[in-house]
Amino acid sequence: MTMTLYGLPGACSMAPHIVMEELGLDYELVLCDRDKLNTPEHLAVNPMAQVPSLVTDDGLLTESVAILIHLAEKDGKGGLMPPPGSWERGQMMMRMLFLASQEHPAFGLWLRPFRWLDDGDEQGRLKAAAEKRFAVCFQRLEGWLEGRDWLIGDHMTLADTLAFVHARWGLRMDPPTTEYPNIWRFAKNMAEVPSVQRAMEQEGVRLNADP
Repeated sequence: MTMTLYGLPGACSMAPHIVMEELGLDYELVLCDRDKLNTPEHLAVNPMAQVPSLVTDDGLLTESVAILIHLAEKDGKGGLMPPPGSWERGQMMMRMLFLASQEHPAFGLWLRPFRWLDDGDEQGRLKAAAEKRFAVCFQRLEGWLEGRDWLIGDHMTLADTLAFVHARWGLRMDPPTTEYPNIWRFAKNMAEVPSVQRAMEQEGVRLNADP
């Protein structure tokens, strides 16, 4: 079965891209243009004009956490997730959902305040508040990585792939990722993982550069 992953370079879609490379899956990568997400062609794939989207023989999946779990449960043989019912599994899920529901929205509000407000001054205030919220989230991630190479256990899990994407985003914030020693150490280590390197190369991104 060949799957198709729709994404943007360096976006949260890079997390499932890394997982697909790590698992050696047969897939097609479609890198979208950001200014074409609202076209009828892309809306037919993802009605929210977002990425990632995963097209499979069984149908369509959206939302990065759902896609990550599906890939790991279907093809991962347990390597990227702790066993069901374990404390480590709960910890991994907590971190993934925190990244997706707290940290990601803060970055999104900072990046595109115009999606929510028309007034320029109000956009500026929203952007500033979102940047502060992102820093609060990063402080928690910094604590989770204290004295650790990985967010959970002794090897890469699904949570690490999302955290790496956010670590790249954080380089654009104030304070930047480089001011968080644990997150920056983690990001540099992740950038050396072969599957991460392949995904970045295919998307045309580097650790310390936009997008």
